[in-house]
Amino acid sequence: MECIKEGGLIKTMCNLGKCYQQLVKEFLVNIPDDCDNPISSEYQRVFVRGECVNFSPTIINKFLGVEEINIPNLEVTDDQVCNKITANQVKGWPKKKKISSGELSVKYSILNRIVVINWVPTTHSSDVATRLGKFIYVVGSKSKMDFGTYIFEQTVKHAKTDAIRFLIAFPTLLCSIILDQHHNIKSASYVPEKREPPLTLHSKLFSANHVPDIVGISGSVLVVGTMTNEAIITSLKDTCLLLDEKKAQFELMIHSLEKEKVAAEDELDDVENEDAKE
Repeated sequence: MECIKEGGLIKTMCNLGKCYQQLVKEFLVNIPDDCDNPISSEYQRVFVRGECVNFSPTIINKFLGVEEINIPNLEVTDDQVCNKITANQVKGWPKKKKISSGELSVKYSILNRIVVINWVPTTHSSDVATRLGKFIYVVGSKSKMDFGTYIFEQTVKHAKTDAIRFLIAFPTLLCSIILDQHHNIKSASYVPEKREPPLTLHSKLFSANHVPDIVGISGSVLVVGTMTNEAIITSLKDTCLLLDEKKAQFELMIHSLEKEKVAAEDELDDVENEDAKE
């Protein structure tokens, strides 16, 4: 949460206002192709339902409550990002261009789940592309980034894509910016989007391949919201299964180490016997 607050993104995931998806869709389809062209008469302007909505990085940053300053481009390589978000487990970004979310450390695994739900919506949450990896790196390392420009560019991309179906990034933020400028723009037929339940983080995040880089959490279940008895029982059962898996892994490691020890002792005996013959 400290990382998210530091980045000025808290308004995109907590205490959200109402979101009218239909209004947001109308806004997106009316974004002009040259909305990001400074010499265009429609630069940073979108006409929706007969009203002009001013839309720019400055307006977005103001909504987020972020002080707009000149932030230099982030100079970090893909390998450095990969090294950081996996806690040195993966030294360089793989040639296949994606890394498994299972290789992320605890902090970045949690950020990854938050990102794919709140900021960079995707149906491929089991792996991490370079762009997504850099995003969670920026948030997790508290690096400086102009999120207003990022959100503006992501939104304008919607207008330039030929895709018929795509996940909308920052829909509630877009809706809030529109309604802040034109309170009565929405139709009486619009219905607020139903909220998904609070994000739940499973105990598996704190075991297996994930490096425990969050102090104070060890083998526990971190839940955003109140857990029901049924959820607690399910979580405890999952934890028991994980403990069984760990026990089996430890037994296998012990067995392998014992075999290596015996093999090493046999090799030493053979060397000593050869020396004795000589």
